[in-house]
Amino acid sequence: MRSSDGDTSKHSGGVLETGRGRRGVTLPDEGEVPEGPHREMLAGLHNIYAAAGRPSYRDMARGIKSDDRAPATLNYQAIGKILKGRNLPSPRQLVSLVIWLFGEASASGQDVGNLDEVLAQLQELREEAHRRSLGIQVDSKGPAENGQSDTADIPSVVTQGVASERRMLSCMLQSKDAIADVVELVVPIESVFTDKLHAEIYTALLQLYADGADVTTEAVAQIAEAHISTSTGVRDYVEGLLREVSDPREAEAHAERVVELAKLRRIASMGEKFTDLAHSASVSAEDSDMDSLVTTVENEVISFINEMAKISTVGSVLGDALDEVDAAGSADGDAAAVPSGFSGLDALSSGFRPGELTVVAGASGIGKSTLGLDFIRSCSISQGLTSYLVTLQMGRNEMAMRMMAAEARVPLDRMRSRTMTDEDWTRLARAMPQVNSAPVWMQDEATYTLSQLVQSSRRLSFFNELQLVVIDSLDLLYLDRRSISVDLERDLAVVGRELRNMAKELNIPVVALLQIDQPSMIYDGYARPALRDIPGSLERFADMVVLLYREDAYEKESLRAGEADLIVAKNRSGRTGTVTVAFQAHYARFVDM
Repeated sequence: MRSSDGDTSKHSGGVLETGRGRRGVTLPDEGEVPEGPHREMLAGLHNIYAAAGRPSYRDMARGIKSDDRAPATLNYQAIGKILKGRNLPSPRQLVSLVIWLFGEASASGQDVGNLDEVLAQLQELREEAHRRSLGIQVDSKGPAENGQSDTADIPSVVTQGVASERRMLSCMLQSKDAIADVVELVVPIESVFTDKLHAEIYTALLQLYADGADVTTEAVAQIAEAHISTSTGVRDYVEGLLREVSDPREAEAHAERVVELAKLRRIASMGEKFTDLAHSASVSAEDSDMDSLVTTVENEVISFINEMAKISTVGSVLGDALDEVDAAGSADGDAAAVPSGFSGLDALSSGFRPGELTVVAGASGIGKSTLGLDFIRSCSISQGLTSYLVTLQMGRNEMAMRMMAAEARVPLDRMRSRTMTDEDWTRLARAMPQVNSAPVWMQDEATYTLSQLVQSSRRLSFFNELQLVVIDSLDLLYLDRRSISVDLERDLAVVGRELRNMAKELNIPVVALLQIDQPSMIYDGYARPALRDIPGSLERFADMVVLLYREDAYEKESLRAGEADLIVAKNRSGRTGTVTVAFQAHYARFVDM
């Protein structure tokens, strides 16, 4: 619609045939509204205004107010400022003006073209004028204009980036599900967006989503305005984004496009940097910069390739590794690991380490769910870290009751039978505030799937700094709602691989409980569980395997009544061994001996 220098171009048909208006309509002086998209839009409006018979501003205001098709009302003063070029109309104001003027022009027999086409042209001009007023400069020059090739019609990566970002933000404004889909792809923010305003709108959307607040254009604009140099027109710009996309389910596709274009801009930036270095380098015999230049180029390219391939050199991670070693040797232990709540187990494993999958296995009725809940209590109540409990064995109310019993030291059977004493109620009241404020997220949907688990963990990791995931239990987790397992070992292998991948991707520990067969009798006692009891297809994906065994579960007169063994049968990050803990069944908890 325009040449690259902003001059008004000519159109065949419609209301944009000339940049100076028609039928004697006088536009504002060029000093007031210089050549560019604002003046072109104004010319189009004046042409429709003339075709409608140049009604008074008051008649226009009354007519728009009574026109059900107009999405907004305008007073006569606002109309005057718009037609005189003093104010840029909002998207709703522009639509209202054009619809009403078109109706008046048609009623008087004037042909001003197709309403949808003209409105689309004016909206495009209005959006570009608004972007320029906010300082978003889109370079629409193609390579041909720089004398490089004849591909002038191909949009630049910056132009495409702006368009894709607008579509992605539009989806996010319309749907919270779209925000969740996008956030998994678009990180980090600084290197992705073409403009600071888009980055601030994106940040505002994430903030509202994380706070659980309603996502509205007003709320987004208010947050974004506080972080940019000019707040003029931000609300109109955010409102205009809503028209970019009609189906917010396209969010993921637009987000992928945004990331791809960000990579292309990075490549283009590297090319410009190399060009500047080459032009400024010295090639004299006495003082040549060639070796230094080649080294700089190689390092830049290799760094980019490694970043895209997500690989690292030893040197790039050595600092983090030394920090981890230093933390492990400190009084606080491994600062990155999540304490299990059992000193003996932490001595062997240094706690649950980020990026690792731990499988805790035991026979039915041995106390796996109780042990998993102990891990959650240690993480979220004792340490104040965010945890996610996927409880497929019991409902969330049952797990919450067990948590209160364990923390308050109130017998679980009394809580269930309503025979609590005054002392029990006092203990419960003391423990309630700490339990209530613990950052524990719970899911007890019976048909919960692996993909839902991964998605939920990603969202909690991004918005709530998730530190631990506990799944009770692995064999009840669905691969897909529509599939019926015919090969449990194969399914466990798929689940194990995906959970380990999730642990590494989110850099959090994942603890998965697993039910194994009851131990068999060997001579005069029951066999202790061993690593061979874990399906091999699952065991190979586990970084640590802990087997839970209680002798008194099988021999009621056992001399080890109330004791339980945590058998660390596999440990990629440390020693193996057996840790003995106490089982307090009445309080629904395990504790150190």
